[in-house]
Amino acid sequence: MRLIHSVFATLIVLLSSVSLFAQPYDLLFPTDESPDTLTKEVRSLHDIERDLAIEKLTREPNKVDAYIELGDLRRRQGKLQEAKRFYQMALKLSPDNYLANQGLMQTHYLLGEFQDARKLMDNVIELDPLSLDEKTEFNKYRKKIQDEFRLGLSYYEDDRELSEFLYFAEINFKSFRYRKLQTNFKYEKWKFEEKPEKQNLDVLHCSILYEFNDNSHINGTYAPENYGGNKSIDGFYFDALTGTDNLKLAVKYGHGGFRENIYTIKNMYEEDNTSISIFGDLHPRTRLIQNISLSEISDDNNKRRYDTEIIHSIFRNNSPFMTASLRFYQSSYEYQTDTDGNYLNYWAPSDYKGGELTLSFERKAGSKWWWGIDTKYTYNRYRFDTDDDVSDSGAGANLFVNYKLAGGDVFVSYGNKINSYFREKRIDLQGSFSF
Repeated sequence: MRLIHSVFATLIVLLSSVSLFAQPYDLLFPTDESPDTLTKEVRSLHDIERDLAIEKLTREPNKVDAYIELGDLRRRQGKLQEAKRFYQMALKLSPDNYLANQGLMQTHYLLGEFQDARKLMDNVIELDPLSLDEKTEFNKYRKKIQDEFRLGLSYYEDDRELSEFLYFAEINFKSFRYRKLQTNFKYEKWKFEEKPEKQNLDVLHCSILYEFNDNSHINGTYAPENYGGNKSIDGFYFDALTGTDNLKLAVKYGHGGFRENIYTIKNMYEEDNTSISIFGDLHPRTRLIQNISLSEISDDNNKRRYDTEIIHSIFRNNSPFMTASLRFYQSSYEYQTDTDGNYLNYWAPSDYKGGELTLSFERKAGSKWWWGIDTKYTYNRYRFDTDDDVSDSGAGANLFVNYKLAGGDVFVSYGNKINSYFREKRIDLQGSFSF
């Protein structure tokens, strides 16, 4: 716990700190009287940039690009009204220009003009093609300025006679007065079955998120779990994120139910979990993620897990073609038997390691349909309290379809995976409406 408290304290210091470095005024705004050589060179660069901008404005074919560049420059400088004017001038010449629409949408958001930003969303999403980076940037702003209501259900089963059924309703509110603040409410209804045992579970999540900027936030969630009657677990979660555009650090701590199987659910096992994640972009299309997770279970058992994942996007003709993900993991439980020497009633190997390769393909059909397929192959090795290793491998695929509605979308997926000794299936259906 001392380590957790130290990490949280470090995050708070990082999130609340301001830049300790500043440049001289004459370096930021160089004048003819500025004496040093460095300042004169900076002034010359400013003059060159100004001349290039003027030259672009004098050439008709590049006038739209020049307006967009000037709009981007003014937006970065915080001169939002000027930025809006330049984007509007670009759109008069080219109404379907993606960069001009996106820049004006972002400017409306920064000015607090959320209704105007919403009107531009349909224009931006219809402009085709959207690369992976552009979709990520667009969705980031879309989530910030829209309230959203979401419904969904999920069904899982395998041939070990284990099944899970979940349906949920979720609503996310943005604070228009305090743009960095948002709240989320989510209700989940779970039904577990492992013949002949059954168990129902209700979970209500209440979350408050505060964003310092695009790279830093804190989030707190209270999530009580009701197992029927007076049986409940006071679940809660806290997470914090900080970093730069290319490197981020996330810390999470939570307390809730340990849902390894029907036995642990019916006996209301609890779990304290702490995780630390470091992730960053090696280059614009490759991301590296490292995660460490430590858990304490209410039966005095402890779990450790380490995950390393590399994600790479492959483009063809400037559009997303395939995303490849390679993940390695290792986990272990401290105990495999109880005090009487009997094996525990849940899967708790002393050493579990493996890897998973995922290839994801996504395609757009028209302006409203998206479809794709994820293919996976896994290989695992594990052992309990003996020196004998057991190997397990499996392959599977997940097919999904997404349809864009006016102000929302519908998502459907079906997955099927074959392991060495059992087979599992999953069906997901979700719909959302933004307002």
